[in-house]
Amino acid sequence: MKPIQILVFLLVVLIALSGVQLLIPPNFKVHGLPVKVFDFKSFLYSKSDFKSVQTQSTKLQKLQIETERLLISEPTDSSQSFVQSDLVTDTNGGRPLPEISFHIDSASGIQYPAGDSTILYPFFAELDSLRSKKKLIRILHFGDSQIEGDRISGYIRQRLQQKFGGCGPGLLPIYEQQASRFPVEIKSKYPAERYIIYGKMVPVGHRNYSVLHSAFRLKADTNIENDLINNTFSFGLNSAGYKKSGYYEKATILFRNPKSKVDFNIYLSGKEPILKKALQNDSFKLLDIRTEGKKYKFSFSVDSNVENDFYGVCLDCNYGVAVDNIPLRGSSGLDILKIRPQFLQEQIQRLDVKLVILQFGINLVPYQVKSFAWYESSLVRVIQTIKKSKPDIQVLVVGVSDMAKKSDGKWESYASIEAIRIAQKNAATRTNSAYWDLYQVMGGANSIQAWANTNPPLAGKDYIHLTPKGAQVIGEFLFQALIKSHGKTI
Repeated sequence: MKPIQILVFLLVVLIALSGVQLLIPPNFKVHGLPVKVFDFKSFLYSKSDFKSVQTQSTKLQKLQIETERLLISEPTDSSQSFVQSDLVTDTNGGRPLPEISFHIDSASGIQYPAGDSTILYPFFAELDSLRSKKKLIRILHFGDSQIEGDRISGYIRQRLQQKFGGCGPGLLPIYEQQASRFPVEIKSKYPAERYIIYGKMVPVGHRNYSVLHSAFRLKADTNIENDLINNTFSFGLNSAGYKKSGYYEKATILFRNPKSKVDFNIYLSGKEPILKKALQNDSFKLLDIRTEGKKYKFSFSVDSNVENDFYGVCLDCNYGVAVDNIPLRGSSGLDILKIRPQFLQEQIQRLDVKLVILQFGINLVPYQVKSFAWYESSLVRVIQTIKKSKPDIQVLVVGVSDMAKKSDGKWESYASIEAIRIAQKNAATRTNSAYWDLYQVMGGANSIQAWANTNPPLAGKDYIHLTPKGAQVIGEFLFQALIKSHGKTI
């Protein structure tokens, strides 16, 4: 058929369907069964729906503008203590932004079991003492694909480091198959073998995985007969993002070498290579490398047996707070139970982790199950395992975000979200942990539509994931919620 004939045919079909739609009454049934007829109106918002989404989108756009203002201007409020040189690049071309203030109300703050707001006091006390004690503490931010690419974590890191001290992007994997972290460029001379326990699992043959839920091994060259394999790894920091993540003062290599000794050559700009040797040992090890002043690149070569495990590199300041972005695509947050508990707890102790943030849920939402009690019980086990690591560690559970699917031609939130939120809050309550209701913060049912319809969008058109700008807004909300709770300790 010619193109014009195809077009005419489609128009005839369209007109015929419209006629059928007009002839068949609403709630039409055949033998007691409802018959659904395609409704062209279902592709459009009703006037009330559109007005609701438009109103929410306008409010969110103002929040996004305010977040940008916080990142390019020096606020006077002590809870927003930015220094101009440490801020991200002005994304508004230097033009003044509207003075729009927003605050998290009590309903959007951090919630505590039985209203006991003292649960996070030990963590806040550590934050307040960082500069005087000149020590470094860590926050592990575990999450699903919602935090990939340092989203949310990066913003919170910038805000906390500016207020309490610290620098650097924190804990990074030793190798990446494809770039996924905006602040850092990770390279290696040769590919490494990657083993993971989440998503499409690739097990290594033991349970001694890092907090990143992974382990890496050097890949043998079949053309060379040698007990030790050589590879070189480099980490270049990108100053175009959050400024505090754009440099570091000390580096730490995480590894375990049960099969042979390991020789390291450390390369720092302007210095001769530093040779470090690690004797064969089955325990979790940290190799600290101090630098002089700010550094922007870290490289090292390693000679090792192919069965030794390498985990990652921490790029931090000498003291302050480090925030580690740990995205686990496809995970519901339970995979941490696959790590040998004693090995996990040893890492948390040695890294001096003070707060663990658990942000999961979107991978559970599509499942149609009668109850999420099993998830609640498993999440309780996860939190208990973490808390057994050290007496002063705290856990903050971030509830599932809003998600929408198309039903009868309309986008609407998944019905399962409510049950997942309840399971997450119950798990936090049962383990005496803090809880932050992200779904409620976003605006509740169908709010993801408003986030996706701002200009620029704060959420993607998949009605699941936040955009980088949306992640900044959520990061600001969470930061303000922490600061609000922190203010109660003063």
